[in-house]
Amino acid sequence: MTIVSADAPRTASEEAGGLIAIGPGPTPDVIRDFSKSRREPDWMLRLRLRALERLHADGVPAWASFLREVDFDGMVQTEPIRQTSIVEVREPDVLPGLGALEESEAAYRAVRKELESQDVVFRGLAAALVDQPDLVKTHFAKAIAVDDHPIAALNAALWSGGSFLYVPPGVHVEIPLQAEIRADYAKVEPFERNVIVADRGADVTYIEGCTAPVYTPDQLHVSAIEVIAMPGSHVRYIALQNFAREVDNLVTKRAIVHEAAAIEWIDANLGSRRTWKIPRADLLGPGASAEFVGVALAGEGQSEDVGAEMIHMAPRTRSRIVNRGIVRGGGRTTLRSAVRVAPGATGVESRVEWSSLMLDAESRAETVPAIELDEADAEIVQDGSVRKVSDEMLFYMASRGVTKEEALRMVVLGTAEVVTRRIPVEYAVEIDRLIELELGGGLG
Repeated sequence: MTIVSADAPRTASEEAGGLIAIGPGPTPDVIRDFSKSRREPDWMLRLRLRALERLHADGVPAWASFLREVDFDGMVQTEPIRQTSIVEVREPDVLPGLGALEESEAAYRAVRKELESQDVVFRGLAAALVDQPDLVKTHFAKAIAVDDHPIAALNAALWSGGSFLYVPPGVHVEIPLQAEIRADYAKVEPFERNVIVADRGADVTYIEGCTAPVYTPDQLHVSAIEVIAMPGSHVRYIALQNFAREVDNLVTKRAIVHEAAAIEWIDANLGSRRTWKIPRADLLGPGASAEFVGVALAGEGQSEDVGAEMIHMAPRTRSRIVNRGIVRGGGRTTLRSAVRVAPGATGVESRVEWSSLMLDAESRAETVPAIELDEADAEIVQDGSVRKVSDEMLFYMASRGVTKEEALRMVVLGTAEVVTRRIPVEYAVEIDRLIELELGGGLG
């Protein structure tokens, strides 16, 4: 059984007909010099060149045609990586967790000792590749193949920063590990890659986020996030992104979820000119589960193409997609959801909930669902709605003593609550504040 909308999310192979040449793009010689300057092992160089070959051979999707104008060679800096050590970077009253700067590895000293005692590896990816190449090789590009699709290939060829996190078997990391760009950190690597590995029975929460508008030197951010959840493990990945309006943010997120393991994707997408982010979970083992909870806000000149994809490949797997979009000022959101049940994946349960909130008539909200079933006993439930903040609604609330501005604030923050109630309260307060500012300078 297949239920697919005409504009449904497509796999890399299905996109082949819609690809266009990327132009000159990065050259192999530049990639070789870049890899050599960073003292990377030969296997990493081979992966980079394979990704580059795919990129040149197939091009990029038509919707990403703006990438043809990018000077990729000029973005690659052949500078040796800095061997940073874990140091304290926060004041006591700043948000909790482990803060990350240029190498995504600065942390509280107090927490560092505990992590080291548990043999947890939390470092910048570039530094981990130099110091622990075998550990990185075991997990790198296992969730996202370097030639999986053109955007993934672009990141694999040019990645320059990001985090590497490995949690040993049975270890429960009590404090969220945080990769955050601070307000006083002006430069963000345009090609970041995070590799998160929870070994058998491990438990960890990872926060990737920022509250101040983040800029990149070339107004482009192409990142890749790989999560590997081994049997019985649990990973919660929280992404709070607030890129500047000039930045195009293209993100590939994939998780491999083994037997009885669980992955949670929690997303709040604010800012950026374009956002393309559709996390995917491959449920490979019996009893594996995955959940995506996300909210996106698009205002004037912004387009948010977000959602999630769940691939059920084993019996008794579970998934849930909860997607919320808010549009104002002529902004555009596309909420995507895809559930695929492979042959042999019996006893599957999945639920999809989507909702779009339109604050004016100039904005546009779309939803793109896709369901593919190859097992008869799978139970898939889908529920969705599109709402407008009407004059009647505001009049009703005004009749009960609520101002128009406060009513609008309550409706929007209520929509975003699906995410804010799932993240640490300090971040929830910041997300609410940012939404209020988007609505017009701190309503209420």
